Amino acid sequence: MKVIYIFFVKLKLVFIFTAHLLHMPVLAIDFGGTRIKLGLIDKGGKVLLTSDIKSIADKSIRMGLDQVGDHVKELLTLHKIPQTSITGIGIMMPSIIDTVHNKVVSKYVKYADAHLFDFNQWAKETWNVPIVIANDAKAALIGEWQYGAGKGTDDLVMITLGTGVGTAVLTEGRLLRGKHYLAGNMGGHISINLNGAPCNCGFFGCVETEASTWALPSLLQKHENFKESSLSKIEFPEFSHLFEEADKGDELAKHMIQHCLKAWGVCAVNLVHAYDPAKIIISGGIMRRKEEILPYIQHMVDTCSWLEPGSVQVVAAEQVQFAGLLGMEYLVNTSN
Repeated sequence: MKVIYIFFVKLKLVFIFTAHLLHMPVLAIDFGGTRIKLGLIDKGGKVLLTSDIKSIADKSIRMGLDQVGDHVKELLTLHKIPQTSITGIGIMMPSIIDTVHNKVVSKYVKYADAHLFDFNQWAKETWNVPIVIANDAKAALIGEWQYGAGKGTDDLVMITLGTGVGTAVLTEGRLLRGKHYLAGNMGGHISINLNGAPCNCGFFGCVETEASTWALPSLLQKHENFKESSLSKIEFPEFSHLFEEADKGDELAKHMIQHCLKAWGVCAVNLVHAYDPAKIIISGGIMRRKEEILPYIQHMVDTCSWLEPGSVQVVAAEQVQFAGLLGMEYLVNTSN
């Protein structure tokens, strides 16, 4: 009986260890400018665990990756997940990405040396797994396509509203890439104002210069009624402040909301004409006011595009927290 009992215990231990290996997750990392979000995502979009840490975006990308690596190893130890169970790494960044060679193409103010870094070599030497790099908006679109608002539709446009205005495009089930990897990503830098202000991209009158968080202080301060507005007392105004002050009756806040809604609507119509999607998915923290934003943009698409009303649905993102991470899981697992 004693021998049988020992055998049973050993069998149970083997079973527990094997059960761990049934999970073959992807390590997905979102290199945001302020926070780095990461998750272990199992095949099929099952989120095993997530975490986030403050970014050190003013440092080198290698330092950022080392920071993430240390944090991930702590999480794996805490949750008793073997490092060898990770099958791949997916990294998303707010940059133009050469998805063929996993290279950052554009030099960005955050992690300014990322365009010089060899991500493939780092992944092999540090984790001994394959890696996929993607633009953050494209990753989020893939996440919504597979697991959210775009499920069942192969022609999609995503617009992300926040610090800037990001876009991504899926046509006939394939991400637009382009010769220089810009295709679909530059909707926020379509000029919609011939007399508009200079943009940080070098163009002028871009959607971002007319309706983004970074441009909002300048837009407000230029208005003749700024000093009389309650918004003049807010040091770093954001879209949440616009809606809050508009609810209290502030006229400048009401005016600026209408201005931004129109800019986003024009952007949406331009994207419909350029890419002919079945749906436009809009994401960002501002979508907490989706009951005001979606009908406005839907009305503009219905009345200003060359399509019959209702041909293109304007919808809110469903995977608000994890769209990008889920997208990276899908891209890693379909690239191998």
